[in-house]
Amino acid sequence: MSTIEAEIVERFKQLDNSAKHRVLHLLEHQTEAESTFDFDSWLQRVQVLQAEIHATYGEEYTVGSQQLLDELREEAS
Repeated sequence: MSTIEAEIVERFKQLDNSAKHRVLHLLEHQTEAESTFDFDSWLQRVQVLQAEIHATYGEEYTVGSQQLLDELREEAS
């Protein structure tokens, strides 16, 4: 068992029963969500979105992180 696993187990032991059930439920849900993620389907949706963006704005259109930050700042003010 790794150090982090041992620490998680130790912390888990400190929880009351209702908290343990909530944490277990959350972990089970997280594990199921990860195992059911369909990468191929996600990639296909990304490619469709990219094609739509290129069709609308042109092949050379890009959005940088600075542009996104500037837009967020404009919306916030």
